[in-house]
Amino acid sequence: MKKLRTKFLLYILMPVVLIITLTGIVSLFVAYRIVFAQLRELGELAIQQAVDEIDTTLGTGLETLHILAIHEGMANLPANQLRTIFGELREKVGADRKLPIESIFLGLLDGRFVTSADPSMVPPDYEPRFQPWFISALDSDEAVVTPPYLSPFSWQLVVTVAHKVTDRKGTVVGVLGYGVPLTAFRQKIPKIKVVEQIGETVFSLFLRDGRYLMHTSEDKIGRKLGESSEDLHVRMRQALGEDRTTWCSVGTIDGTSWFGAFQKSRYTDLYVGLEIPLTAALKPMYDLWGAYLALGFAALLALSVILVTMAHKIARPVNMLSAAAKRLRRGDYGDALPVITRDELGRLIEAFNSMAEGLKQRDFIRDTFGRYVPQEVVDRLLEAEDGLLLGGESREISMLMSDLRGFTALTAQMPPEKVLYLLNRYLARMVEILLDHKAIVDEIEGDGILAFFGAPEPMEDHPARAVACALAMEAAMDQINHLNQTDGLPRLEMGIGINTGTVIVGNIGSERRTKYGAVGSEVNFTGRIESYALGGQILISEATYACIEDITKIRDVISVEMKGIPGPVNLYDVGGLAAPYNVELPDLTETPRPIKIPLPVQIRRVDNKVVAPIGNPGRLTHLSETSALVDSEVDLGPHQEIRIDILDYSRQYTQGEAFGKVMTAESSEHGFQASLRFTFVSPEIRRILRAQLYGAVTVSAPLQKPNVTKKA
Repeated sequence: MKKLRTKFLLYILMPVVLIITLTGIVSLFVAYRIVFAQLRELGELAIQQAVDEIDTTLGTGLETLHILAIHEGMANLPANQLRTIFGELREKVGADRKLPIESIFLGLLDGRFVTSADPSMVPPDYEPRFQPWFISALDSDEAVVTPPYLSPFSWQLVVTVAHKVTDRKGTVVGVLGYGVPLTAFRQKIPKIKVVEQIGETVFSLFLRDGRYLMHTSEDKIGRKLGESSEDLHVRMRQALGEDRTTWCSVGTIDGTSWFGAFQKSRYTDLYVGLEIPLTAALKPMYDLWGAYLALGFAALLALSVILVTMAHKIARPVNMLSAAAKRLRRGDYGDALPVITRDELGRLIEAFNSMAEGLKQRDFIRDTFGRYVPQEVVDRLLEAEDGLLLGGESREISMLMSDLRGFTALTAQMPPEKVLYLLNRYLARMVEILLDHKAIVDEIEGDGILAFFGAPEPMEDHPARAVACALAMEAAMDQINHLNQTDGLPRLEMGIGINTGTVIVGNIGSERRTKYGAVGSEVNFTGRIESYALGGQILISEATYACIEDITKIRDVISVEMKGIPGPVNLYDVGGLAAPYNVELPDLTETPRPIKIPLPVQIRRVDNKVVAPIGNPGRLTHLSETSALVDSEVDLGPHQEIRIDILDYSRQYTQGEAFGKVMTAESSEHGFQASLRFTFVSPEIRRILRAQLYGAVTVSAPLQKPNVTKKA
């Protein structure tokens, strides 16, 4: 019986203990998040009120100041009259708007200075034109607020609000301003009611360098934030160093957790700080957690007594369930347990059997997902008993292969993490479009994608669907490049090849690792088609075109020679699809324009991504953003990939490199002229080409013809 009690407590009571404990922990975590969020919101609200008080104090006289600044005769009034006006205005604003203004003053461009303060308080060598308020106001069309500084009139810290003064012609004649002592802010901040139920709350007012102007503890006034090694103060000082205007976080002071925050005035370098002890703020939550633990312990104790009492009556079912649970833990599902009672234990056994069956199906699905990715494939496998057998079937499908043009050269100098970020952004969008068009993604290798349409489920319109998917992929490149430009990443261009043919589709691999894919010569032929596609271009085979001829808009037919294939092969440049798809591919073709002085270049062939070691001289004569015309002594041949090195006029210094593909080649008076499309242009070359293209006066020093003096 003792053994039964132990097992009963182990298999029934311990899960209950675990559930209660986890529930308590989760509840504590959720409560902490809620309380902390409310505390943060309350703290930010309090600090915002304090900042609003400061900004209101600074901005109260801005309207009056602006009216005086644009008064046409302000600068021509006598000094005594101005002093009287300023004095009366100071008293009126202070009385009506409760704004304690130290003084109102006017500094003119000729060095004269008029103030409402006692003239005897103005230093004899006081030069208004060299003061920060005077310089700042001249550089702005709006009123400006200076950081706090020591006033030469009252010898106390003040903040100055200033505005430049103009005559009727709009000519600046001086600067008008008024000073507000910092004591005005100290009088306002303590009036903010933060969290009355939370003790030890600290308010502070400090400058950009962290020096306290006001603090709940008066002994800290004049000291700098972060002079101590307290974690929270160090964090606040670091945030100030990062030019944060608002900041909040949690740190420690004297070994206890505190919530800290600050916010900057929108007019000047004044910061309002707030510190709240989390121990006091979270005390009600901790009290509730203690009560929860006490109630949980009492409930567990009562449950233990009840379970031990029931052990005699449920010995056999419990032992049977215990043994079955051990088998499940080993992964042995076995046969379903017999239901030997009609009470709650019987329903428990039925629930156990249902749970075991669910676990069995879960493991089967998990194994299936480990070998198959597309959902259509998974659904088919779950319905067929022989779905996991290796092998395949002959099926006509349409294959799509895409690749980024010049990606290797484009990312050669980029950090690996940026390359991965750039590639993942591109692949995420492309895979999303492929799956939306019911494609099976067969392979992702670097920046290349192989997908097919028409398997495992038959798809009558797979050629049209493949072309529509390619058009959507090319259209999405604009959005991707816009995001890349925002993040300072390079522009990407993608070429796509599509082919329709009969291949073997099915399970490829071994018993330990399998994928659902396609194999056959048509897959390889698709890759060859893709290699001829330029950036932003979609090329399809004759087989694909024959299936969708009625709805396909073709821009051009390209005849190419392929190794291992007799005779020329026609490839079709897709411009769009008619109804029901109604999609168009923008024509990005640009006509190169002649440049004033042809650029000397060195041309080298690129075969199988290997650059030839020896090149041929040539001249770049016509240019656009994406294409160029090049004169060469040798016939480059259409579809030849080449590397172009821009040289100086002595053909000794290499400016940089660019890669491209020859579109057409024909004879010319200089030998041969090749029309090419750029696939990659280095930043140095792009600056040179754009300077030539848009007629810049100076391109770069090495490209300018040097002055040569002949010796006698």
